[in-house]
Amino acid sequence: MKGTGMPDFIETIRVVDGSFRLLPLHAARMRATCREAYGCEAPALGLSPADIPAGMCRGTVKCRVRYGREIGGVEFERYEPRRVRTLRAVSADGLDYHLKHADRAALDAVRGLRGDADEVVIVRGGLVADTSFSNLLFRTADRLLTPRRPLLKGVMRRWLLDRGIAEEADIPADMLVAGNPLGITEALMINAMLPLGAVAPIPVERILF
Repeated sequence: MKGTGMPDFIETIRVVDGSFRLLPLHAARMRATCREAYGCEAPALGLSPADIPAGMCRGTVKCRVRYGREIGGVEFERYEPRRVRTLRAVSADGLDYHLKHADRAALDAVRGLRGDADEVVIVRGGLVADTSFSNLLFRTADRLLTPRRPLLKGVMRRWLLDRGIAEEADIPADMLVAGNPLGITEALMINAMLPLGAVAPIPVERILF
């Protein structure tokens, strides 16, 4: 599955026991990206179980699709979630990652500001957005809130919103403290590789400023 187009963008797809997850949502994002970036239709995703390398048909595998006007490459690798126990809120007002670029230099630079925390919570205009590699959910007594203006509108986020499991809200960074008026008690990281509950939640007391 190779083409001559420059792989400007990337889709990361979760594969579980040989089954591709949320493919329609990934394909939809590719279509929207190509319309915005190139004014044309996206290349066909065209993935099937036959594309999965021998030895990777069991367990959780990351499928990385690089694409531009054409598919630039498809890679598979075993996946283990990153262990994150503490977060640091970092302001990055000018950061734009609304399209899933293959070049993550800007995100990596912001992550470099985490200090002794494991990961960053990126804040833009005083509002919480994402971490450097995931969308965020925030648990209250009766709701799961996700930032209304994330850096990237992830497919897992979209899946949870479509099913009414999560709801959008503007979340000021100063709400990420114990006893906040929104009733937020913990943060949860989600992305295509991290469905809800895949990694341990992070209590707001472990969000540093």
